[in-house]
Amino acid sequence: MRFPKNIRFECQRCARCCGDTTERKRNILLLESEVRQISSVTGLEATKFSNPSSGTEPYRYVMKKKEKRCTFLKGIDCQIYPHRPLICRFYPFSLEQLGAESYEFKVSGECLGVGLGKVIEEKDFRAMLDKALNCMQVRR
Repeated sequence: MRFPKNIRFECQRCARCCGDTTERKRNILLLESEVRQISSVTGLEATKFSNPSSGTEPYRYVMKKKEKRCTFLKGIDCQIYPHRPLICRFYPFSLEQLGAESYEFKVSGECLGVGLGKVIEEKDFRAMLDKALNCMQVRR
């Protein structure tokens, strides 16, 4: 596992990660299990908040947006925060699979919280990787 060293992060609750910016289009990818969970807690059918996605495996859906922001974002508050997707939980970090059992975490430089707060340590990245691998297994 590779990860950024000596990186600090503290969420600034700015919600930039929840929608498009002038620099990039945000795609909030969803696992099938996440779509089921969000449907369960909101009472909404999957088609109300997501679209099928291809070529993004293991993610099978992409969150719909309203006015270029996540459909569940109200102001700067996530309406499904306890059930938010893995991709949201990891931000500003993203995980790439490099090989059969090789992974790399990358960090988004656009996040206002990068460089602030506590150093994210190897144990934190290992916990995120374990969470990701567990979520992927639930999907199968």
